[in-house]
Amino acid sequence: MNIEVEIKVKIDNFEEIKEKVSKIGKLIKSIKQIDDYYVPSHRDFFARKPHPIEWLRIRTNPDKVVWEYTRSINQRDDGDYDYAEEYEIEILNKEELKKILNFLDFKKSVTIEKYREYWMCDDIEVALDNVTGLGYFIEAEAKGDFKDDKEAKVECIKFLENLGIKDVENNYIKTGYPELYLENH
Repeated sequence: MNIEVEIKVKIDNFEEIKEKVSKIGKLIKSIKQIDDYYVPSHRDFFARKPHPIEWLRIRTNPDKVVWEYTRSINQRDDGDYDYAEEYEIEILNKEELKKILNFLDFKKSVTIEKYREYWMCDDIEVALDNVTGLGYFIEAEAKGDFKDDKEAKVECIKFLENLGIKDVENNYIKTGYPELYLENH
C-alpha cells in the first residue's frame, strides 16, 4: 500500500506553468495514459454522493499495465480528504483481466485519456496533464519525508502557489478525473 497526498488544480496557462516547472525540476518522463474505471454491479462507486471515496481502474502506460484500487481516507462532504490508500499490481494480460471483470459483472464506467509529464521538484512530484475532454491540470504530490499528511498537503499547496497559481487552498480540485468527466459529459 502507498499513501498518497496530492493537490490538483485546473490551469489555463499550461505553457507558462510548464516553463516555471522546467526551471526548478527535472523531467522524468512524458507519456500517454489510458485509465479504464470499473465498478462492481453490487456497489457503484460513482453513485456515492456527494463524492466517490473509492476507485478501481486499469491504467495502461506505455511500459506496463496496472490494476489499482484507491480509497480516500477521512473524506468530507466537500470532497476533501486527508490522504488516499493505493493498492496496485502489474498485470500481464489486460484483455484477460477485462474478461474476468465481465464474468464477475463489473462494468466499465468511464475511460480517461491523458498526456502526462512527470517532473521531480525536490520533495514534490509534479504531473502536468492534458486530459481529453477536460483540459489542462497540474498535480503536486508529496514524495518527501514529511511529518504527516497535513504537512505534506501544506507543502504541495505552497509549491503550487510559488508557481504563481493563486488561492490554491480554496480552488484545488477535490475529485478525480472520472468524476469531473462524468459531471461534464
